[in-house]
Parts: sequence; structure tokens; C-alpha cells
Amino acid sequence: MKKIWEWLKEKYLWFKKQKKMLMTLVAVIILILCAIIYYQRNRIDSLKEDKENTSQVLDALQDTVKIYQNKEQEWVAEKLTIQTSMKELEKINGLLNETQKEMFERMKKIEDGNKVIAAAVIKTNVKLDSLIAGGEVAIDTTEKTITFSDSTKNIQYDIRANNVLPAYPDVKPTLMFQKFSLPNSQFIEFHYKDDKKKNYPISFSVTNTNDYFKTINVESYAIPGIEYKTGWDKFGNWMKQNAKPLIYIGVGIVGGATAVAIWGK
Repeated sequence: MKKIWEWLKEKYLWFKKQKKMLMTLVAVIILILCAIIYYQRNRIDSLKEDKENTSQVLDALQDTVKIYQNKEQEWVAEKLTIQTSMKELEKINGLLNETQKEMFERMKKIEDGNKVIAAAVIKTNVKLDSLIAGGEVAIDTTEKTITFSDSTKNIQYDIRANNVLPAYPDVKPTLMFQKFSLPNSQFIEFHYKDDKKKNYPISFSVTNTNDYFKTINVESYAIPGIEYKTGWDKFGNWMKQNAKPLIYIGVGIVGGATAVAIWGK
């Protein structure tokens, strides 16, 4: 009977040892599976992010300038911003148009000493089509001159026509631009496009205050990795940064409330 008991005890200890080994083996397998799942998840996220970034870059390269008027009736030119690294721009140099190449070459020249955060090339035309002088006209019969002048929001000039009133057959009239100015202010802005599906791409806009200034093309660049953050994202980051103080405050409040309840009794 004693031998049977010892044999059973021996088998029990053997099974117990095997059980521990089996549990350890299962735990190791679970850890390995978790590591594989984590790696694959990161790989999928990375590939997804690369695909989204590539899509954003291609959209920006192929985008065209959109012209519209804002609430102040000023003309605005807007276009998507290129967001990628300088190395990637070097790789896709063949896909760049002339203005994009010009911007890239300018960025490379300053990249040696400075890290480019954002850059833009703006192409603007000034066009005066059938302009009729609507300002003041001064006639000087003694000097035989006519002076046209104006000073408005969009145009400023002071032009004098000589040798007129009366004109001499052997003397050709002359025209002298004493002053000609087209005052203009440009407001330049980088902002997020409200497009959640495309991960909120950055757009670049130029606003001209002068109606005679027409922005015909813009190309812009911003460093990659700038993420759009909603109010909830900012709140979440604030919670993470202040997690420990909030826990201590919470414990203090609970402790204080408990003490009040006890002493109240």
C-alpha cells in the first residue's frame, strides 16, 4: 500500500511539474503571438500611413490653383501644399512641374545651413486692360501740358503729356510717368483642409488686396509629420500629461469627502 501511495505521489509531482512547464510554454506562445500581432499591426499602420502620405503628395503635385473671393471681396488663390521629405522630393523630381522644381532648387540652397519648415513660390501678374484715367486732369496752356493723376485703393499714378495745346506740327508730344504705383498687400496662410478622408491635408493660400494683382500659380512645401489635432486630441494629450496630478487630486478629493462623511456622523 505504501508503494502504491509513493507511486501516486511521484506521478502527481510529475504531472504537476509538467503542468508548470505546459503553462510556461502556453505563456511563451501567447507572448510570441502577441509580439507577432503587434509587429504586423505596426507594419500595417506603417504601410497605411505611407500610402496616405503618397496619396497626399500626388494630390498636391496634381492640384490646380483655385481662385475665389473672400468675405472682403478680395481675390484668393489656394492650392494644396506638398508634404514630404527633401529626399523624397529628390526621388520624384521628374514628376515636378517647372515652378515646383524652382521651389525645390531654392530649398536645396538653404537646406545646407537651415532646416526648411515651410516654403512657397508665388507667381503674380499685374494686368491693366483698357484702363481709362478716372482721376484728376490738370491742363496747363502756358507749359502746353496735360497732367493725369489718381490715388485710389488699387492704382496710383501721376502722368504728364508734354507739347500739347496747341501741338506743333514739327514737335511730337511726349508722355512722362511722374508717378505710377499699384499698392497691394498679400496675406499668406497655411491651413488644414477639412477633409477627414485624406487625413486633413495642408493648403496654402495667397490673398491680394489689389484687384489688379492676379495670382496665377502657387507652389508650397511644409515639413512632413504635421498632424491635424481636433479639440478632443488636444484634450487627450492634456490628460496624458496631467494624469498623475489628476490622480493625486482625485485621491485627495475622495479622501476629503470620506473624512467629512465620517466626521459628519
